[in-house]
Amino acid sequence: MPFRTASLHRYVLALMALALFLWAGVAWARQWDPAYEDKVGREALEEVKKQYTVYEDPEQHKTVMAIIDDLKAVSQRPDVNYQVFLLDTEEENAFSLPGGYICLTKALLTNVQSIHELAGVLAHEMAHNCTYDALEEAEKAQKVTMPVMAAVIAAMVTGRGTEAVANTFMAGMYVAHGILSTYSIKVEAQADKNAVDYLIKSGKYNPVGLLTFMERLAAKERSRPPVTLGIFQTHPFSVERVTAITDQIRAAGLEINRRAVTKWDPPQVEAAQVGEQPAQVLSLWGQPLFTFNWAPPGTEISVRAAEMVKVLTEVLAAGAESWEFYADTQDGQMRVKARDRIILTVYPEDAQLNDTDVRTLANRTLRNIGAALFAERLNRLYQ
Repeated sequence: MPFRTASLHRYVLALMALALFLWAGVAWARQWDPAYEDKVGREALEEVKKQYTVYEDPEQHKTVMAIIDDLKAVSQRPDVNYQVFLLDTEEENAFSLPGGYICLTKALLTNVQSIHELAGVLAHEMAHNCTYDALEEAEKAQKVTMPVMAAVIAAMVTGRGTEAVANTFMAGMYVAHGILSTYSIKVEAQADKNAVDYLIKSGKYNPVGLLTFMERLAAKERSRPPVTLGIFQTHPFSVERVTAITDQIRAAGLEINRRAVTKWDPPQVEAAQVGEQPAQVLSLWGQPLFTFNWAPPGTEISVRAAEMVKVLTEVLAAGAESWEFYADTQDGQMRVKARDRIILTVYPEDAQLNDTDVRTLANRTLRNIGAALFAERLNRLYQ
């Protein structure tokens, strides 16, 4: 359950609930036969349904299943019959259960910014299933005594409250270490790695989608007060996962273009006023970049504006970052460029309008672009 943003104690309870089902049968199911795996998954799913309302959305379900069909073909277990359940909750979460049962919440489906981000989440959950992570984790859970496990579950399902649950869990913590341990951290890291592999092998989904989703999760972690989780840290901190995913994508020789997998607003030109003079302003993410009211002879101002927007949009869509923008003199004219493409030419008339010289105006434009791209990054992380 790597993507949860709700309180920690509910996650712990869900994990403990799953472990209870697995504990009961693990002694004779070490081979993880399909019938046993499915039985465990169905029982765990029934517990999930007691906490969440399952809702129907044929279009969303169709989209999710199409992604799963693409990814399972390149996974370690292409024969798994996956079943997807949509949960009506504002908790942003996704998790898998043994036997190919995958649950996605409405909030998660609402907040993913592209098919590639959704594919990244699904690939991660499928990776857990492909390597029998829940069942393997349960093997360690044999150290947890049934009385402790039963008490925790009873506290949860009877609504005795957080305090009762915490007290029960603390009483048996020394035996619960088998579940909540570094082993789980390694499992999550491996699931991320396998997920990136599936996405790359599919040839259809950009693994950067998993990266941008995890970056937002890491940003949410950083915005909260620091907490030493200790034994409760069953997943790597998201910032560590972001680093590992980034390194894996780069090692595969792929470009990290976040705009290809997230929502972003292209630049635009709007009418403005400079003193008493009408003008046009090229802007990006609400940041004014360049103000002008002149075009070379034989060219309309609207044509000049449209060309700026077109080239800047194409460069940004290709993944250009702030450090790739620069100004230089070409054919005696000062130009703002990125990736060897001319974004705009700064004419003396533009400098006069802005009460400066062409070089200063070009450098000011570059600073404005940098500020706009910084705002874009913040928006991507915290929206």
